[in-house]
Amino acid sequence: MPNPVTPQQTVDALNAALAQMSPPGDPVDTLDTGEMSDPAWSCNTFAPLLLEKVCAEIGVDPYSLDTESYVAGAALPQAFPNQSFVNISMMGEPSALNHNFNILVDGYTVWLIEAFVDQTVPIVKRFDSAVFFQLWNSLSGGGNGDWSDAYMTLFSVGPDQVVYPPPQNTWLHNQYVTS
Repeated sequence: MPNPVTPQQTVDALNAALAQMSPPGDPVDTLDTGEMSDPAWSCNTFAPLLLEKVCAEIGVDPYSLDTESYVAGAALPQAFPNQSFVNISMMGEPSALNHNFNILVDGYTVWLIEAFVDQTVPIVKRFDSAVFFQLWNSLSGGGNGDWSDAYMTLFSVGPDQVVYPPPQNTWLHNQYVTS
C-alpha cells in the first residue's frame, strides 16, 4: 500500500500527472484546489498515472501493490490507514458508468482525485472520512442509500448525464481496490 503518503507528496505527484495529460493540466498548490478536469481526460488514463506518480514519489514499486476484488454488495473496507493512497476501479453495465479514481486518507479527511471522460469535474474533492465510506458503500450496493445520489455526490456527474435512462438498480458488477 502506498503509505505513508502526505498531502504534499500527493500534490507533487498530481502535478507530475497533470503535466503528462493531453492537454496538460494546470499545476495545483494544495489539494484544496478548485481546478477542474478536462473532458478529454479519461479516468482510465489519469487514475493509474497518478497512482504511478505517487509510488515514484514515495519509492514504492507499483507492481508490488495488492489489488482486492469486490463484487457488488460485498462488504467493503470501512476505513484505510491514515496516509494511505488507494486506487478504486469500478466496472459494470452499462460500461459508460464505469469509473477509476484515487483517494488519499488524511486523518478524518478523504481526498477523492479524479478525471471523467467527456465531463468537467473537480480534480480533487474533500470528504469527511465517514461520509466518503458511507457513499462508497451506497454506490456499491452495500448501503441503505440511493446509488445514483452517491454517484453524483462522489463524482460530480449524475448517472443520467452519462447514460439515459440510467439503470434503476446499480450498474456495478465488481470493483478493484489497489492499495
